[in-house]
Amino acid sequence: MSNNNNSEPRSDNRMERFLNGQTSPTETLRILEEAAFDPEMEKIAVMHRRLHYTEDLLNDYGHFIPAGSLAADDGQGLCDLQCEAYILRKEGITIDEDLLAEESKNNYWLREGAGTPLYKMGKLLEKKGFLVNRCVGASMEKLQEDLKDHSIIVVVNGDILLGKEPDFLSEDFNMEDNPNHAIVVISVDEKNQTIRVFNPAIKDEYVDYSFDAFKAAWGESGNYEVIVRKKRFPEEYNPQPYDVSHIQIGEDLEDLVELICENAHDVWGKEKRTRNPEIGYAPLDSEGKETPGKNHFYVPYEMLSDDDKKPDRDMVVNTLKLVKRLGYRFVNIKGMFKCPHCGTAIEPSDNFCRNCGEELTWETFR
Repeated sequence: MSNNNNSEPRSDNRMERFLNGQTSPTETLRILEEAAFDPEMEKIAVMHRRLHYTEDLLNDYGHFIPAGSLAADDGQGLCDLQCEAYILRKEGITIDEDLLAEESKNNYWLREGAGTPLYKMGKLLEKKGFLVNRCVGASMEKLQEDLKDHSIIVVVNGDILLGKEPDFLSEDFNMEDNPNHAIVVISVDEKNQTIRVFNPAIKDEYVDYSFDAFKAAWGESGNYEVIVRKKRFPEEYNPQPYDVSHIQIGEDLEDLVELICENAHDVWGKEKRTRNPEIGYAPLDSEGKETPGKNHFYVPYEMLSDDDKKPDRDMVVNTLKLVKRLGYRFVNIKGMFKCPHCGTAIEPSDNFCRNCGEELTWETFR
């Protein structure tokens, strides 16, 4: 009997190890080669890739910011408006909720019968002269600290707050609408592990909830918090951009970054020339000032130094990261699968073509 130490041990569970990502590079290559001649093996590999497609997206994009969700769970879609009205009354400002609702509709802050998008919460308060910051990913510690000097509106899942589990099988259930209710946080009781809120859906002015119920309900919005207080001076500004430091844009988007930066520079250059047809390049003078009618950045983008390009690059990169965190994806349609019936671009997670409705088989995604 010969003993070849260089040969790989044969394994009956080789495909299982392959599907779990446990095969060596050599084994993986061999399995893929074999799949090209074994329809059953290829079918298993393709189906596995399709099943893990959405999971891989979530691993790449992480927890989305539900900025497009609606604060609406009061039967009329007015819970955010009622929270803002509550804060105005608390500050001694006389208001008419009907007029507030009309103002919100006219400014498209409130979608009639649907609710207020999370990113537009607090617009009425801003109009009344309040300073409003919107924050996602807040912690209980931050919430308690903010309460010392601010009024706080948070977005929760109304069912979970009341101890009810969302009906995932309901025809009306929509994951995008899962954070669906606005409440005002009044106080936090560490000793009794309760949090007091103004809940527009409850007739009583104040309601106490357990920490566990509140955290679970608040987590559905990614711990979204609207921080409100009176301005101390007119120009007061406290920027709180969304945290995208953990988001990766990937090498596939690096060329896109440069393309956008170059185009933005050209847009800027064209606007400059429209305003001043005689504009051109001139270096800064000895005092570091521009030559009248000229601009030291007025050169092709590729001629700018890396230091000069950095502000545009940072802006574009952070914008792309934010777009990803909002749940959008960048897809080059040229590389997508196509429906064999009508040619429409399709996703590996699709079972039916969204255009013609024809059922898709595993062979489509080979």
